[in-house]
Order: sequence, then structure tokens, then C-alpha cells
Amino acid sequence: MTASPYLPLAPITGRLLRLYRRGTKPIGRLGHMLVFFVRALVAIPLTLRQYNGEFLRLLSNITWGNGSIVVGGGTAGVAVVLGMTVGALVGIEGYNFLDLLGLGPATGFVSSLVNTRELAPLMAAMAFAMQGGCRFTAQLGSMRIAEEIDALESIAIRPIPYLVTTRLIASVMAMVPLYAACLAIGYLTTQVVVQVSSGGSSGSYLHYFSLMLAGKDILYSLGKAIILVWISSTIQCYYGFYASGGPEGVGVAAGHGMRASITVMIMVNMLLTMALWGVDAGARFGG
Repeated sequence: MTASPYLPLAPITGRLLRLYRRGTKPIGRLGHMLVFFVRALVAIPLTLRQYNGEFLRLLSNITWGNGSIVVGGGTAGVAVVLGMTVGALVGIEGYNFLDLLGLGPATGFVSSLVNTRELAPLMAAMAFAMQGGCRFTAQLGSMRIAEEIDALESIAIRPIPYLVTTRLIASVMAMVPLYAACLAIGYLTTQVVVQVSSGGSSGSYLHYFSLMLAGKDILYSLGKAIILVWISSTIQCYYGFYASGGPEGVGVAAGHGMRASITVMIMVNMLLTMALWGVDAGARFGG
């Protein structure tokens, strides 16, 4: 029996080391996620050149194929419901506020600005993240715990271009019609709500609506939607790609991916709005 040395500073040092690791773990995770993001982004040419068959198969499944995410999976329905809801809210709140100033028909310019610049791209991206992104996390997480990703590496198939980049490109391609449907539903719902609330004709509403609506804004808005869905899909693919802990770990990864993607989408949406349009909406009311 030998006596162990007594080190009074060891417990304190160990506790400080654990606190340090706990504090730096989120920073390390963020750096790891950024490296994953860059690897998936730079793999686009390789993916289109070597794995275009897998990309086309995923695009078909995401949009119109069997077990589709956008149609059969319910994302299109979610996008339509979200578009109707936010369109109705814009119509109700915008008309009630402007009607106090005698400018009820001017709600058209609110619809052309708010629906186009903010709500339509954000709602469409969230609809895809809730359905399509969560499925990406579950698919990749199941492959990780079943060691299928390791098997791909053993047969010289690059897992990130083959599994991640193909899904990201397919998500962007499927996002375009989804965004267009969400934007159109938002426009239509706002107009119907304003006409029902005011009881008047649609001429004044459409005048203000067309006065403020610009094709450049729609293109910028589509770009926002594409960037948001790319970022959210990358985050959710990341959590699925590095899932651990068996089936329970896949569920935990799906929850973490959804939480992180929503948070990042809100922040990026604000930054993109300021970068594309600044802090000036460009609308003026003069007496």
C-alpha cells in the first residue's frame, strides 16, 4: 500500500479547467460549424461534376417525387398557411393603424414593402426548415449512428459533397417555387383583408401597392430566401452529420439544429435587410 501525494490545488485546478472547457466549447462548436459550412460551399463544383445523379434524385424527392418534402411532406401547405397568416396580420394591423390617419387605402404600400422584404422570405425559409431541414437532420443522423457515413469514406466517396452539398443545392432549387407561392399568398390575403375591412374598391389599394413595389425588391427578397434556406439547411445537416448517442442522439440533434437555424435565420434576416435596403424604407407621406 502506497500513500498518494496530497495536492491541495488539484481540485481547484480541475474545476477551473472544467469551467474553461465548458466556456470555450460553444466557441469551438462555432468554429467547427464554420469549417463545415465552407467545406460544403466549396464542394459545389465537385458535386455538380461527380454527384449530379444524386443531386437530381434528391431534387426530385424534395419537390415532386415519392416521399417528397415540399409537397408530400407538407412544406408547401405550411408555407401557404404561414403566407396567409402573415398577410392577414399585415392587412389588419396596417389598415387599422393607417385608417386612424385617414390613410386606410395606403395599406397597399405596407404590403408591398413588408411582405416582400421581410415576411415572405422568412416564412418560406422557416417552413422549409421545419419540415425539410428536420428531415435532413434525421436522415444524416441515422446514417451516422449506423456507420453508413464511415462506409462511404471507406469506398472513396466524399461524404460532405455527396450527402450535404447535394441536399443544399436541391434545397435552394426547391425554395424558388415555395417562396413564390408564399409571396403571392401574402399579397392576396392582405388585399382581401383590407378590402373587407374598408368595404371599398381595390383601386386605391392597388395604386399604392404598385407605386412602392419594385422588381429589384422581389429579386433581393428571393436572394434573401435562398441565403436563409442555405444557412438553415447547412446548420441542420451539420447537426445530423455529427450526431452521436444512438436514436436518442438523433432526436437531440434535430432539436438543436432547429433551434440554432431559427435563431441564425432571424439574425441574418435583419443583417440582410440592412445591407440591401439600409434603414430607410423609402416611403414618405406628405401633407
